[in-house]
Formats: sequence, C-alpha cells, structure tokens
Amino acid sequence: MAEVLTTVVDLLELVTDVPAEEIGGATRFDSLAGWTSLAALRLLTSVEDRFGLRLDLRAYFAAAEVADLVTLISEGADRDRASRAGIA
Repeated sequence: MAEVLTTVVDLLELVTDVPAEEIGGATRFDSLAGWTSLAALRLLTSVEDRFGLRLDLRAYFAAAEVADLVTLISEGADRDRASRAGIA
C-alpha cells in the first residue's frame, strides 16, 4: 500500500499544487489548499486512469483522508485481480 500512497500523493500534488512532502495518509482532502470540486474530479479521473479501475463515486466522495482513498484503490485492485482470476 505504500506504493499506492506515494502515487496518490504525487497525483494530489499535480492536482492541488501542494508539495508532496506536505501530504500524508492522515491528510484530510478538505484541508488541502486548492481543494475544490473540480480538483476532486481531476483526482478521481487521474486515479482511475493511473490504476486502471473505476471507483464507486459515493465511496470516493466519502473518503475524508488520503489513507481512505488508498484503501479504496487497494480494495478495487484486489477485486479486479480476483475477478480476472475467476475468484469473485
């Protein structure tokens, strides 16, 4: 999950112009300078493109902290792998 966190932080830096060094797992999205509804949508599309998955929109907007989004991504990737393997 550390790799996912690093990628999400890098994407957040691109979307908000907040330096990656100032963003961590416990960072709340609403505390980021430049965090707007447009930034949230830009991050969503960036995450989906980067990780090759589609996130549930309600779950995405319910994620209050960066770590919550990392969990959503990790769970989505796990489901995707299981589905491709015929497990789910």
